[in-house]
Amino acid sequence: MSETPSARGYGWGLQADYLTQKSLSAGAIKEIVCMDQNFADFEPQTSNDEDWSHPNINSPTDEWIETQNFRVSHSIPAFSQMLGELLYINGSYAVATPGGGSSSKAHTFKPTDPTVTRQDKAVTYCETTGPGWNILAPSCVADGWVLKGNGKGVLTADFNLIGSGKLNLAPSTTWYPTGTPHVARRTGQHKLFNSQVALVVTDAGSPTTYGCRYRSFEFAYRKTMLDDAGMSPGCGNFLVAGDPTSGMVRSAHEFDKQMLDFTLQVDMAVGSPEAIAVQQQKPLLVVMTAAGGIIEGAIRHQVKVTVPVAKYKTSKPTVGDGIMQFAITGKALFDFATNKLFEVELINDVTNYASAF
Repeated sequence: MSETPSARGYGWGLQADYLTQKSLSAGAIKEIVCMDQNFADFEPQTSNDEDWSHPNINSPTDEWIETQNFRVSHSIPAFSQMLGELLYINGSYAVATPGGGSSSKAHTFKPTDPTVTRQDKAVTYCETTGPGWNILAPSCVADGWVLKGNGKGVLTADFNLIGSGKLNLAPSTTWYPTGTPHVARRTGQHKLFNSQVALVVTDAGSPTTYGCRYRSFEFAYRKTMLDDAGMSPGCGNFLVAGDPTSGMVRSAHEFDKQMLDFTLQVDMAVGSPEAIAVQQQKPLLVVMTAAGGIIEGAIRHQVKVTVPVAKYKTSKPTVGDGIMQFAITGKALFDFATNKLFEVELINDVTNYASAF
């Protein structure tokens, strides 16, 4: 019987530390609902003796594995609950109960303070597509995320996971419809839509609420990763424990730089204030909020991105939906007053992301 894309499945589980794989038990891995049909890329890094001296032989005679590499990219619907897992593995975290709430929680995410650690949280990643493909990769970290909204659709998020190089091509991972599978299915997920977005940009204390002028947004948080530094020869970590010929794998995977860029699409206004902000390089406060359905009382599912100090890089006229618009690109600057590059607040019904997946 042929397998179809509907058979594909993905999941992750939070690890206690970078090196310790998540133990497989019923529901230990949480399903990742993906919009793409991507699967993992893994490739050993090899070397050979092509440039060594071999009298009268102009081809390599030997090749060997030095390191193992693993990477996967996904696009997901920005479910209120699932989005928090992606944010959690990319930075620092705090949780509180919003005023008037009980089952609702307000989760706050910021970039990790590099003076505390450069090692963000790791997950054990799984994927399958029918009986022909079932893999498990421990020690995967994210190099950021891209959150975006456009048109009438749901908000979405893109991300990459980079593994240590360890990969199990025949794990015991079980999936639905197996009874009590290792990978728990997602239920009760709440979607957020671009039509729920409110964009406010404040210049020197004077806010501009875009309202009907707003069209689309994209916030891209990126970390440059110290890929080679984690390949530490002295640690003796290999794809197959105790077998140095199987290829070295990472013992850690830390980040170096952190940056946030953004793109906004808005209808053109009289006086072109966005172009003036580019020309004068004004510091701006950017706040994007998407508020969805009610959790309890007046408390709604919500994501709120705050960039305390932003500067526009470009603001170019463009045509969208048959009308003139501005396509704005910008970047975040670290704000010493609030001690952050940016902040994301997520309100939903998840109790605590430290134990949510």
